[in-house]
Amino acid sequence: MPKKKNTFRHWKNDIAYHALRMLVLLAGLLPRKIGLAVFGWLGCLLFLLPTPDRRRTIEHLRLVLGESTETPSPRRMAARVYRELGRNLYDAFYLSRCDQRDFDRLVRHDDLGAFREAYERGGGVLVITAHFGCFEMLLHFFARKGFSSFAIGRRAFDPRVDRLITELRSGPNIEYLDRSGSGRKIVRLLRRGKAMGVLVDQDTPHVDGVFARFLGRLAYTPSAPVQIAMRQGVPAFVVVTARQRDDTHYVRLLGPVKMEDTGDPERDLVFNVDHVNDLIGEAILRDPAQWVWMHRRWRHSPTDPRFVDAPNVENYL
Repeated sequence: MPKKKNTFRHWKNDIAYHALRMLVLLAGLLPRKIGLAVFGWLGCLLFLLPTPDRRRTIEHLRLVLGESTETPSPRRMAARVYRELGRNLYDAFYLSRCDQRDFDRLVRHDDLGAFREAYERGGGVLVITAHFGCFEMLLHFFARKGFSSFAIGRRAFDPRVDRLITELRSGPNIEYLDRSGSGRKIVRLLRRGKAMGVLVDQDTPHVDGVFARFLGRLAYTPSAPVQIAMRQGVPAFVVVTARQRDDTHYVRLLGPVKMEDTGDPERDLVFNVDHVNDLIGEAILRDPAQWVWMHRRWRHSPTDPRFVDAPNVENYL
């Protein structure tokens, strides 16, 4: 039986790798206008498949947005989510390799003055973001603006897929690290004055986190970036990027985020994570089609025995 399982897993990994490789090659061949149309169509095609992800997307949209005659139905919004996912995937490939002039034409942004001031102090900057819009582009955005950047990621299920993802997330002025055993290196890179990009909108029980409100419901949220900001005084910005109607992207920078400090570390940590979640949630509610609603964002609750030691968890029991 284990041999059959391994064979099936290897077969499944082969399909995933070759599919991703084909998408990368396809994105490299297509002009942007056609590429957006093709990848948007692929997203719509994926939505037609009766997968658990599609079911979860519709359920989460209904849970958060409800149903109203004045807004698109959860099913219609879910179809838009899949279409935008495809289009943003194409732009993640495109914007990682286009020239500077094209990049500047397609990516507009808030004033970078406060961010630059924080960066130039030399103690590092935290870029806290989410799987929203063309989020993969943000590493390249900051690197192209002259900010030496790095990000942490988990190894993919297959080494070949891992290499493709690393290539997408790498480039001049960018360092991409595997999450395992990277704690000391994170501190070292921040001390060298680099900007660290980190995603905090997933329920990842194997990393330090707290239960905080996310889109109105309790969600286990990674807390490491907020802890770093609180303990080491590293300035933190919440950064989100959203596709505009003309298919450009707009990067919003919120911060530096003021960290609460009442002398009660646990309470302050939960409060500050809650505040970061609110800023991300506001962006999602402005444009729901840009977020990945298929994530199992609310899969754990404070009553789960594994979270008995989570900060402030007793307040939710």
